[in-house]
Amino acid sequence: MKLGFIRSNVDPRLYLKVVQGMLLILVLYVDDLFLTGSEPLMIECKREISYEFEIKDLGLMHYFLCLEVWQRLGDIFLSQGKDIVKLLERFGMIECKSLPTLMEMNFKKLYGESARPDLVNPS
Repeated sequence: MKLGFIRSNVDPRLYLKVVQGMLLILVLYVDDLFLTGSEPLMIECKREISYEFEIKDLGLMHYFLCLEVWQRLGDIFLSQGKDIVKLLERFGMIECKSLPTLMEMNFKKLYGESARPDLVNPS
């Protein structure tokens, strides 16, 4: 089955596809497949995959590999709050002071230094 994805140089489980300036990201993990990106591309990809495999669409992601995931239009928030609380409790640091850490996505890092310009800045 050929879907037109390009494998990331950085992570062999990460695949990207750009069609008419729209980005689709596919991540494989054991027997799970995660899609994010342009809604029309996600619908088409799920349709094509369902021709070959029995699939179940679980909707928006809420928890993945110890990450809590919250989504709203245009934003995705990741947290490891549950695991951090367990870790703080384990080492008696539950009362310690916290600092926020922001993360900014850089698509060039997904592909490595040899990223194609049309995939780094889709137009």
